[in-house]
Amino acid sequence: MWQTSVRSEADVAELRTEARRFVVALTSFGSETIQSDVERIRSFAAGSFAEEVDELFGPETIAAIEKAEATSTGRVEEIFVQDMDEKSASVFAVVGEEVSNKNMAGPRTDIVRMEVGLVRLGEQWKVDRVDLYQTQANP
Repeated sequence: MWQTSVRSEADVAELRTEARRFVVALTSFGSETIQSDVERIRSFAAGSFAEEVDELFGPETIAAIEKAEATSTGRVEEIFVQDMDEKSASVFAVVGEEVSNKNMAGPRTDIVRMEVGLVRLGEQWKVDRVDLYQTQANP
């Protein structure tokens, strides 16, 4: 549902840009850079999503990513602004994610669909909710 209180096309463009930056950060990481990758993801987070980042990327997960020499590279296929007002927004993104690790014969490509809820904090959009819908595209 599109909210009619959007201030301008520039506001929509700003939201799309920030959402795209977040989606790429969430789906792109490497075993050698995982600490800074998690910090980059955390920099987008607010509210309950900030807690989810800490849970999802805890020490055990980071150690497993490093041990497996895992990498993930996300490429945004589509990003749609579903609704937006001055204080909150929702976007839907479709991402091609290539994943590999030392235990795989070769990279695997997944299609990740996600709905991202954002809130306006001061002059910045921050992510407060992410719902992932992942399907394996190329086993």
